[in-house]
Amino acid sequence: MYRLILGIFCLLISIVTHTGIKWELESWTTSPLPRPESALVLSGEFAPLTSDFFLVKAAIFYNDIINQKSSKDSLWLSKALYLASYLDPYYFEVYWMGGVVLPWEGRFKEAEIILKRGLDYIPKNWQIPFYLGFINFYFKHDNKTAARYFFEASKLPNSPPYLPLLASRLAIKGNETRTAIYFLQKELQEIKDKSLKEKLLKRLSALKAILYLEEALEKYKYKYGGLPNQLGELIKKQIIHHIPSDPYGGKFYLTKSGRVWTTSNLR
Repeated sequence: MYRLILGIFCLLISIVTHTGIKWELESWTTSPLPRPESALVLSGEFAPLTSDFFLVKAAIFYNDIINQKSSKDSLWLSKALYLASYLDPYYFEVYWMGGVVLPWEGRFKEAEIILKRGLDYIPKNWQIPFYLGFINFYFKHDNKTAARYFFEASKLPNSPPYLPLLASRLAIKGNETRTAIYFLQKELQEIKDKSLKEKLLKRLSALKAILYLEEALEKYKYKYGGLPNQLGELIKKQIIHHIPSDPYGGKFYLTKSGRVWTTSNLR
């Protein structure tokens, strides 16, 4: 109890009294964050405890803004996770949340910054390069870099046997959605937090709807030699009977490049 009280006291000092702090009040739902360097110095030997505090704060914040997230909110979340990783670079849960949550909030660049710290401090954890590989594959469409990270992950202890096969298949065009579904299904097996699990199940449902439409487009293309101008033509040609609902409240549509996407951006 003494260590806990003293650790919290050090944290409060780092946030309230230090004159070098750069306040980052991004929206009314957030709180200010100290500079990582300042927090590390003032937390002293209690830096791991302070890291715990910011990770918990980030998780609570994420759970509290289900339908109210803005770009400023996601930026604050990424900064809080980076701060936690700075205070305790050996704390895997920070990298896990950075890899699983931040990319889907549109902060995949920030997620990469955090995860690359993990490569330096926890080099034998296969999940960190795996998250980096998925970000490059699904969000950045950089198959070459993604394959490198997946192969790197496959060489580490306890990595799943499917990784080399997954890396070798990256060159296959149009497999992003199926891979994303597989990724989320694997993560859901590890998640215990009920609120976060519900969020990922919602996203998984949306991706399955996109995959359903993508497979229908392949049937249309095979039958008619090209893609339709809009998804409604899939119904007119009796390829499917209905357009599935987006669990986020948006509407699915066909982009100019022929990709199925939604007006909600899955958020």
